[in-house]
Amino acid sequence: MDKSRRDLLTLGMAVTAGSLIGCGREASSRTPSPAESPKTAPPPLPPPIPAGNYARRREQVAEKMRREGIDALLVTPSSYLLYLTGADLGRSERLIAWVLRRDGSSRCLGPAFEADRLKGSALPGELKTWEESEDPIAALARILSEGGRTSILAVEGTTWLDNLAPLERRLPAARITSATPLLAPFRMKKDPEEIALIRAGAGRTLGIFRRLFEEMKEGQTEEELLRRAQAMALESGLLLEGLVQFGPDSAIPHSPAGSAKLRAGDVVLFDMGVLVHGYHSDVSRTVAFGRPPEKFQPVYEIVKEAQEAGFRAARSGIPASMVDEAARSVIRRAGYARAFTHRLGHGLGLDGHEPPYLVAGNETLLEAGMTVTVEPGIYLPREFGVRLEDDVAVTPSGGELLSVETPA
Repeated sequence: MDKSRRDLLTLGMAVTAGSLIGCGREASSRTPSPAESPKTAPPPLPPPIPAGNYARRREQVAEKMRREGIDALLVTPSSYLLYLTGADLGRSERLIAWVLRRDGSSRCLGPAFEADRLKGSALPGELKTWEESEDPIAALARILSEGGRTSILAVEGTTWLDNLAPLERRLPAARITSATPLLAPFRMKKDPEEIALIRAGAGRTLGIFRRLFEEMKEGQTEEELLRRAQAMALESGLLLEGLVQFGPDSAIPHSPAGSAKLRAGDVVLFDMGVLVHGYHSDVSRTVAFGRPPEKFQPVYEIVKEAQEAGFRAARSGIPASMVDEAARSVIRRAGYARAFTHRLGHGLGLDGHEPPYLVAGNETLLEAGMTVTVEPGIYLPREFGVRLEDDVAVTPSGGELLSVETPA
């Protein structure tokens, strides 16, 4: 295991009022108070995705459309629109749509009163508008009929049925298909610039964890600690999403932060990530506040071993299901198979959860450049749960760790 990996894993530890007691290792004789902690300025964040990357992605998609006989691609505001154009637009009842033709040309459609905003949004192609009293689906059908009949239309998968159903009636000769098989393979393999943004977010998240560990006090609520983490992220102009769970709540995956108060002996599970220029990170750590429950140490070590197995297995050419099995088999052999209740991990990028999914039955072959979480867990109802989650980039030799602590 490399040094950065060993250092990272020391963040899973038992916390007492005056010391950090390592799970199987002594981490420190005394935790400095926040005022005493060394203040190191965080490194600058990477720049946003260059405009040229978006143009290259559109060219690659159009080339694939030509190979597969797809006439047009329809995308409404979503992470896919952001991925292909750089336009970060919210979705509402007023239709905004972008159409890419197989020749690489594009058109966009939106409300007339929002024309200035849309022109400044980075949407490529000629803008067509519709008035409030007009039917936007009719306007979209006209765009799709320009230059000849659209026989095969690929539609981005999160497009609302209320938009799609009337469009289908206006294009009876068109075969409408999901655009996910067209687009997902591009999204799954990250550009170096995308990986840099995920790495930066994961590092900042771990820095926030470190500060939270130093500030934890008996009587704090889950909600208070989560708000404190969000305030730390905002110091760098970043948004943080996540969960804080105390005691029995930690045995309920994805239970939201609530009013439970921190007590001596509680297991505490943090699951958080900050967004950097639209890209998600996703990191989990589990610690014990004070003397941990008797089962905590052995359960923690099993989860850590399972995570290491999954980390080593996350290499190119391996089916996603085999990475899940590599980690799950460790927990199964330890007798906790029923306590590992979810898949091992998921892809991450512009969405916090996206393909590829590390789960039984998924035979998608991993490729270098894919970014995934590796997050095994053991959950003991009414007692506690342990989950360790890190972000990795797939390489030919295994997962390259992206979640390495940087100051927050």
